[in-house]
This record gives sequence, C-alpha cells and structure tokens, in this order.
Amino acid sequence: MFFGKKEVAIIQLFHEHLDFISKTLENLEKVFLAIESEDSMSIEIYAEEVRKMESAADAKRREMENSMYQGAFLPNFRGDFLGLAETFDKVANEAENVVDQIILQHLSVPPELRNDLLKQAQLAIKTYEVSKEAALNLFQELSVAEEMIKETERLENVEDSHERALIKRIFEMDLTLAEKRQLRELVLSIGDIANYSEDCSDRMEIIVLKRRV
Repeated sequence: MFFGKKEVAIIQLFHEHLDFISKTLENLEKVFLAIESEDSMSIEIYAEEVRKMESAADAKRREMENSMYQGAFLPNFRGDFLGLAETFDKVANEAENVVDQIILQHLSVPPELRNDLLKQAQLAIKTYEVSKEAALNLFQELSVAEEMIKETERLENVEDSHERALIKRIFEMDLTLAEKRQLRELVLSIGDIANYSEDCSDRMEIIVLKRRV
C-alpha cells in the first residue's frame, strides 16, 4: 500500500489518538491506586485528568476523521481504519465511565476488594497497551502486529477470568444487594476496557489480511 503525504499525516494523528488513550488509562490506574491508599483528594484529581484526556482523545479522533474524508487512503481501507479508530475511542470512553461511576455515585469500595480492582484495571490497561502496539505496527511490521493481536486476545481472556472471580467474590460478601450491584457494574465496566481492546484486535486482523493481499 502506497502512503503519500496525506496518509502519513493521518497515521501520525492516529498515533497521537492512541497516546491520548494511554494517558487516559494511566490516570485511571492512578485513581485505583488512590482508592487503595484512601487518598480521596487524589481520586478527584486523577478522575478529572481521565476526563480531560478522554476529551483530548476524542478531539484527536475527529481531527483524524476530518482529514481522512478529504481523500486519503483507498475507500475500502478508509472504512476499516475509521472503524478501528472509533473502536479504540470506546476504550477511553469506558475509562471515563468507570471514574463517573466512582465519583458520581460516591462509590464505596470495601478494603478487601481494592487490590483486586486495581489488579483488574491493570490487566485491562495492559490489554489495551498490547493492542496499541499492534496498531502502531499496522503500517510498519505486520508480523509484529499479528503477534500483538494474538497477545491482546490472550490478555483479554486473563482479564475475563479475573473479572468473573471478582464478581463471584462480591456476591459472597456481606453487602446489601444494591452495593453488590454497584460493584458488579464497576467490575463489568473495567472489563469492557479489555473487551473493546480485543474488538480492536479483531478489526486489525481484517486490516492485516487486506494489507497482505
């Protein structure tokens, strides 16, 4: 596939979009670290940073889309690429959803769950970072992209197992049903970060196949 100036510029915007998502997730991890250390001020600070970085990621995606509609890439590839960027954007959206649940619902996380939630968030973030590595190699080393796509799927399965065990544990705890449901919703939303990352890997598989033709 030939890359002209327009294509190279859009690929750069795509990389910047991915970097903003990484920053969103870095701040999400800091939220859970602050929860673990019972630092309520830091929870608020890092939650706001999650929102700022999510907005920046969204703006970068729109900039990329506007540039792409000016004629960069072949039409059949353009649709795949736009779909991939939109799916990656859902990762940042879900990170914002997670902090909104924590902040807006004044969610109280039992001490015995804090480390497990932090671990789940870290697994979800790792799944994203590996899918990001696949994306960065879509236009460079396809073999590396393929390897990272497989690793994304493996990590999503690891996160999914942790997620199920955590939900089981929550419903075995001495909590009200409302509290259990709140915590279950939080766990599922963290898991969706990994799920959307795997969705990205599925889209990238198609792109890799088309690039190899």
